[in-house]
Amino acid sequence: MQIFDITNRKEFMAKLLKSDLFDTFEAREVVAHMAFKIILSGERNKDYFNDIDEDTTSALSDFLVWGDIRKHVYELMSGNKLPTYFKIILSTNSEKTASLSPDASTFYLNITFKDNQISCSTGMAYKTFTLDKSSEQLWDEKIKNFLFKYQFI
Repeated sequence: MQIFDITNRKEFMAKLLKSDLFDTFEAREVVAHMAFKIILSGERNKDYFNDIDEDTTSALSDFLVWGDIRKHVYELMSGNKLPTYFKIILSTNSEKTASLSPDASTFYLNITFKDNQISCSTGMAYKTFTLDKSSEQLWDEKIKNFLFKYQFI
């Protein structure tokens, strides 16, 4: 696990909420504290998609991708006043996870805004216990390179 402090906050938030840069990540959870506290689960409500045939519905991921909910989150967070806190938990989809490691269930990117600072932390859910941390280190490095490439850190 690594924690990265975002130095280019304005650009990071613009890319997160207004562009498709993060759209392929699965959205696990969004928590925001504004005038009210809101918790959004990214878990797909498959009953909502009942107009899609059963084979397609069963093939859908358990989680919505960030691109499906990004505009809604933007609408909730935009206004004259910044939220006092937010946390967005994103994860890799099953194809990306499998391409990175056979030992992982998923890889996480946690985005937190607190005390006027934004940080990103990495994480990994293992399928089974292992002392080998090479997959986790690979993910840490990929995120570091991604954040550096877009000049967020």
